[in-house]
Amino acid sequence: MMVTSEKNQIKVMIVNDSPYMIELLRDLLSSENNIKIVETARDGLEALRKIKHLKIDVVLLDLEMPNMDGLSFIENVMKEKIVNIIIVSNYSKSGTKMILDSLELGAVDFVTMPQDNNEILKNLKNVLVSKIDAVSRSNPNMLVPKAISKLCPAILKNPISDEAASNVVVIGASTGAPRVITSILRDIPKDIQAGFLIVQHMSKEFTTSFAERLDETSQLHVKLASDNDPIQEGVALLAPGDMHMEVSSSHRIKLNQGPKRFGVRPAINVTMVSASEAFGANTIGVLLSGMGQDGAFGMKMIKKRCGITLAQNESTSVVFGMAKAANELNAVDKMVDADDLAQEIIKVIKQRV
Repeated sequence: MMVTSEKNQIKVMIVNDSPYMIELLRDLLSSENNIKIVETARDGLEALRKIKHLKIDVVLLDLEMPNMDGLSFIENVMKEKIVNIIIVSNYSKSGTKMILDSLELGAVDFVTMPQDNNEILKNLKNVLVSKIDAVSRSNPNMLVPKAISKLCPAILKNPISDEAASNVVVIGASTGAPRVITSILRDIPKDIQAGFLIVQHMSKEFTTSFAERLDETSQLHVKLASDNDPIQEGVALLAPGDMHMEVSSSHRIKLNQGPKRFGVRPAINVTMVSASEAFGANTIGVLLSGMGQDGAFGMKMIKKRCGITLAQNESTSVVFGMAKAANELNAVDKMVDADDLAQEIIKVIKQRV
């Protein structure tokens, strides 16, 4: 067997917040003599610091990460040096607009991460190796990023169908937020011209009861989301426990048990990202009390698609974690007291109809 000299090896950096994904990618590529993993990073900020002092041929980049996401990393790194970047992300299937954004910003290619399966992983290895090899030979002069238009699409005045809402409000919530959700929905009128999607970090044993309780106290009709439910005006759909709730291009709900995001399922990011892709500027993101990073990336995607983002402020939050993370990504249009969130949501919707 011919051994490739270290000088001729393709030097690869993996940027992913999941230790499991880093090890998986490392294992898949470890037997390739012409590829060497020279560095890893857990987020875009760490990657930016490390890459300044390294000669990297190819970066395998995740999109959803804390502190600095993949798109922000591409924007920042390309200002300093041209880098060959392949997006390796679970969002490659559902986040088509994000992938196009990453390519316009300067990424060269993308790979969709599959569920665990030996045959699928073997195919993934072949795809990765071929793309890494091809990208490492690319012409750096052709990687200069293009500016993405900042023009926002027009606000849609009409729903996609007779039964679908033209606006959607996605509420992300965790520790300390159930009371705030109850308060918000209690003050939203039933004739509001928007559908509501609620993602509360809560185990499946409690989500059915929580939906029933919200329905009793709200003017809106609140129900536990089912697969293929339409997003309708005056209706709030709660993500079931242990199920991600995605929004399809036809403005319907798609439930799945895909990989956990930041250790949670349902994940706020999954719903917010897919809603922003389906509804565009007609999306309103609301992030409430909770620990961790979930929701920050979703809020950024809503804002990037010209939607409006609101977050519960620190003084009224039991845990100021998720909203803080979103704010640090410059993904929040306005920080709001918990008691004022319902009126702020109503005001934004009225401006859009």
